[in-house]
Amino acid sequence: MSLGFYRLIKGRLLVHSRQSPDGDSMRFTANDMSLFQGLPRFSAPGEAGGIESYQLRLQAIDTPELHYGGAGQPHGMESRNGFLGWLGVEPSGWDWEVAPSGFHWEQDAAVLCDAFEGHGRPIVFVLKGLDAQDGSDVKLTSSLLAETYNHHAVTTGLAYLGLYSGGLSFEIQSALIAAYKEARDSKAGLWTLDKTSRFTVNTLDDIGPEQGSLIYPKVFRRCVDALRWAGGEFEPGRDVDDFLAVSPHENDQFVVHAAHGGRLKSRLSDVLEQVNNQIKIQVDLNTVEFVSK
Repeated sequence: MSLGFYRLIKGRLLVHSRQSPDGDSMRFTANDMSLFQGLPRFSAPGEAGGIESYQLRLQAIDTPELHYGGAGQPHGMESRNGFLGWLGVEPSGWDWEVAPSGFHWEQDAAVLCDAFEGHGRPIVFVLKGLDAQDGSDVKLTSSLLAETYNHHAVTTGLAYLGLYSGGLSFEIQSALIAAYKEARDSKAGLWTLDKTSRFTVNTLDDIGPEQGSLIYPKVFRRCVDALRWAGGEFEPGRDVDDFLAVSPHENDQFVVHAAHGGRLKSRLSDVLEQVNNQIKIQVDLNTVEFVSK
């Protein structure tokens, strides 16, 4: 499929007992599941709640975690509820992180998908609907982008940007970066809380949902993994830098677009500086392109 074109797949978003949706991922079943076949890195669907379905990965966004290995972030619930609100769902009855026994919710929706990621999830833009034939290949224009939840999440500060190399056309990536910068500059949503450029962490509570600092979700996930590796608390010789040094798979690689069209490859350890329990991130992770693992 040519860059910029996506397969339109209509179906239903699902949340059933013991499932745990968040602001950038939810289960989806298509009216015709065969429409996913033939897409790059195709993976067979799983079953949840007795229904053949996929856990989606929403393209280009990364929302604060609700339950990464049992750890959560500030604004995780607000981002999840913002997704529900965009769908027209009143979130007041969803005061849980994991759906209780007997819970059953479905809603018609459509996705634009051009590939699967390494964990078998379709990478998608979510639409409430689209008057085009199910299974047709649709060009994602700036005007169509504006109808997606992904764009809404960026413009309202429900989500950070999470861009990956080769994933988007120049037009769409530029539109998303412009929307992110406008939301950040106007302090929309999570941008009133974000501390990614400089924050303090010694234990999980320092970045947790109660009184912790809100940081870029990928950095949060690496801090959580590093803290567990360190035994729950950082100490000299056992901090994030040390964890990344011994865990190269977690040392995310990305491309920075430099001035005059240049492209610089870097890794998280190159832009993360930790002095005692203070961490500085020296690049805007919302504008880099991460390299898929």
